[in-house]
Amino acid sequence: MATSEIDDITVVYVEDEPNIAQLLVSGLGLFGITVYPVYMSAEELLDGMDKPEMTNASLFFFDIRLPKMTGVELAEELRRRGERRPFILVSAWPAPTEAKLAEIEARFLPKPFDFPDVIGAIRELLLEQEQSGIQ
Repeated sequence: MATSEIDDITVVYVEDEPNIAQLLVSGLGLFGITVYPVYMSAEELLDGMDKPEMTNASLFFFDIRLPKMTGVELAEELRRRGERRPFILVSAWPAPTEAKLAEIEARFLPKPFDFPDVIGAIRELLLEQEQSGIQ
């Protein structure tokens, strides 16, 4: 992925803590990555999947610990529905098992965010997606 392509990246984020959501929006914005929309729950994202802004999303970030449906359950549901774009799960809590991450085809990143790691993971996932031809 060329460096100039980073400006075309849009991340959809599900995070129930507004301050943490704003941190990711601001932090990735410094690198030219748009975080939009931001949803407060898994259910809100599922209800918004048919919105036009979702078609431009490059990948999804899910907090693992969400009210009602967890980020892992959300990833499972979206994969069941045929969603192929990359998922990054984030949490201050321990990561899901490697087997679970492989099953839902997701990457895990710990909180607090280390933005060089976040940018690296985004680039790697989008390059993998580009090379596999998944849209």
